Amino acid sequence: LQEKIDAFKKHLDQEMDLVMITDRMDESLILLKEYLGWNMTDILYLNRMVSSKPKVTMLEETKARILKYQVIDAQIFDHFNASFEQHIDRIGREKVASQVKEFQELRETFENKCFNKNNIIKGPYNSISWEITDYGKNKNVACTFLQTRDVTLTKVITKLQLSQDYTVLLRDLMGLS
Repeated sequence: LQEKIDAFKKHLDQEMDLVMITDRMDESLILLKEYLGWNMTDILYLNRMVSSKPKVTMLEETKARILKYQVIDAQIFDHFNASFEQHIDRIGREKVASQVKEFQELRETFENKCFNKNNIIKGPYNSISWEITDYGKNKNVACTFLQTRDVTLTKVITKLQLSQDYTVLLRDLMGLS
């Protein structure tokens, strides 16, 4: 079994240059930005659809029982966590940490300008969202764009790609005009 797991990890390494870690999303996005030569605004996202429930700490006994049955998943997880750390070392830990801080400040500034964070809207699966400000509604399409749910956003992007007319206002495509 171990030979098959090792071969599978090797195959995945050949197929993927970077595996992003959900629990370390900001660092993951900084690595992606660095590798693709993007700007901070290219990786901007909102902390929406994030569960408002606190994380539960799992008992060691429960972890051991899960790992007993999830040997392959655990090894792949550990492998890509180690790979992730190597990517951070390659870019530079101080540089990544500095950029994560800068990115989080940019995101916070953007969120505060676009959204009324005092008016929390409960969404599905214990997620949260915010009411969009007048600035977000009227002056900055990016505010609306980032607040758009994934299914709607996919439809908008598909329409843009099919039309190949990238001058079309997103507001028109999203039915917001």
